[in-house]
Amino acid sequence: MVKISPFSSLRPSKELVSKVPTKAYNQYSKKEIKKEKEKNKYSFLNIIDFKKEANLKTNYTIIKDKIDDFKSKNILQINDKKSFYIYQQSSEKNTFTGLICTVSLEDYKKNKIKIHEKTIEKREILFAKYLSITKIHAEPVLLTHNGQDCISETMMLEKNKIYDFKDVEGVNHKIWQIDQQNSIKKIIDIFAQINSLYIADGHHRMASSARNKRNQTCLAYILPKKQLKVYPFHRVLNSKINYQQLIHRISNIGEIKIIKEPEEHSKNIQFYTNKKWHIIIDHNPSYNLLVEKLMQNILTPIFKIHDERNNKQIRFIPGTQPIPFLLAKLKTNEIFFLMTTINLDTIINIANQHRTTPPKSTFILPKIPSGLIMMEL
Repeated sequence: MVKISPFSSLRPSKELVSKVPTKAYNQYSKKEIKKEKEKNKYSFLNIIDFKKEANLKTNYTIIKDKIDDFKSKNILQINDKKSFYIYQQSSEKNTFTGLICTVSLEDYKKNKIKIHEKTIEKREILFAKYLSITKIHAEPVLLTHNGQDCISETMMLEKNKIYDFKDVEGVNHKIWQIDQQNSIKKIIDIFAQINSLYIADGHHRMASSARNKRNQTCLAYILPKKQLKVYPFHRVLNSKINYQQLIHRISNIGEIKIIKEPEEHSKNIQFYTNKKWHIIIDHNPSYNLLVEKLMQNILTPIFKIHDERNNKQIRFIPGTQPIPFLLAKLKTNEIFFLMTTINLDTIINIANQHRTTPPKSTFILPKIPSGLIMMEL
């Protein structure tokens, strides 16, 4: 069984809810951040983006002060009544409906909340320090499970709805507050029948929360696995070798063929460079995941890349973007490696076996806004 709990929230005022929440910070360019801050003084970016000092503690204290300032101006409001929140995000393509709650960090330590991606200790320590000073979970970790949906339409009544707004990209956000004790108990009882939760997005936030000894829970958004949308992260490599050298070196791995269009769901590495698609026919596949095969067969031996995440030659491109659009932006010296989607059942099996995928193996939707439903520590 897994333990979930209602919580006291920090959230935007109803009048300003369409102005405060933002996408994750790393999804903006510097130009976009500057523009948003100039036109919208209520944006959560005004809290987290400023001229950084060398001292991290000072930076985190500034964030804490800015949060307090938003609270004093009633831009952000505390709701002391411990509640669950049903959050629905809908666009033309997708609708996601899940539960915002807190999960037990003891369950995480006991492996009832399972990982599929390794974390970097340095990032864990940094974010744990951030939590200890800012005392805020600004965005929930995305979790999933194999069980049934715990949310019924009877909970999504108009009288329970606290927010209903569209963001600048046309995505609709609706939130219902569940504070009735009978509904809270019903939801808790349903989750008590679920053996495991799986981290879909937010491994570092969860690990850092566990390091921060001041709290026993972590803010989470939980949906059944059938609702999540999984995409690959493609790789764009800035190559320092010419086309002929590249083909010669790769030919040592397997047979290279030029193809008109890439194959769907291929277990072979496919790449685009020199205005042509190529496929490497591997007659002796030894890796289950294409991202592993790419790393072990090409990136490390040919380009001496041992850590994709921290290498400036590599860019990660979410698989939600159209391939023709990406190829049109490709520079002469860049190679586009097409990755395939790792389905959720595979991810869950990897987690159950205590194994992990390489970094940036999956791009999973939904992405939850920062500064919408938050929890103070």
